[in-house]
Amino acid sequence: MYPQVDIVKIAEGDYNYSVSIADADKRHVREGLVSLAECLHDAATALAGHFDVATLSYAGQPLGAYHVAAMEHQTLALAETLRVRLAARTG
Repeated sequence: MYPQVDIVKIAEGDYNYSVSIADADKRHVREGLVSLAECLHDAATALAGHFDVATLSYAGQPLGAYHVAAMEHQTLALAETLRVRLAARTG
């Protein structure tokens, strides 16, 4: 079982994310981050040492499972990969 990280864009330069485990309520919430990449990195630092993999979603859309180390150390590349996947879904 992997923790679930859900990222939501509130407005340009304003992102929130939450981390939950299984069907539990949100266990960790951060608000007011400036980018998707910042959310990924912040979540990774919270998860590092506890979990190797996390599932990611954006505004409730599942994006797959990713290594926490990639979220922390390859943040910009992963954020770009996720942007491309989201853009492909919206057409």
